[in-house]
Amino acid sequence: MSTMIILTDSQVVELNNRIGQIQRLIENAQIIKAGGTPQPAAVTEAKPKAAKVAVRRRARRNLLNETKVVEIKQRLASKEPANKIAKSFGVHVSTINNIKYGKNWAHIKVPVSS
Repeated sequence: MSTMIILTDSQVVELNNRIGQIQRLIENAQIIKAGGTPQPAAVTEAKPKAAKVAVRRRARRNLLNETKVVEIKQRLASKEPANKIAKSFGVHVSTINNIKYGKNWAHIKVPVSS
């Protein structure tokens, strides 16, 4: 006795994709079993976008230090445009504006030049 399954076109496409993924996984497993060098996985799960952004933020966190912030504040005091300062320090213009308006690095005080 056989059972008949009715699939939509999209279900057939998804099924074919999954079969292809399984075949690639089996091929990679056979290469490793045979003593060959492991191949990169054909099927990789993408990291959520938020995780990638978090990694970037951690990497950028160390771009500015107190010395650089003092220089930024001095350049802001001399009316230099924030976008020009941002470009020279390799940060986003919003970072410069946050320094300008005291949202970031507010504890750094710069003497007023006369």
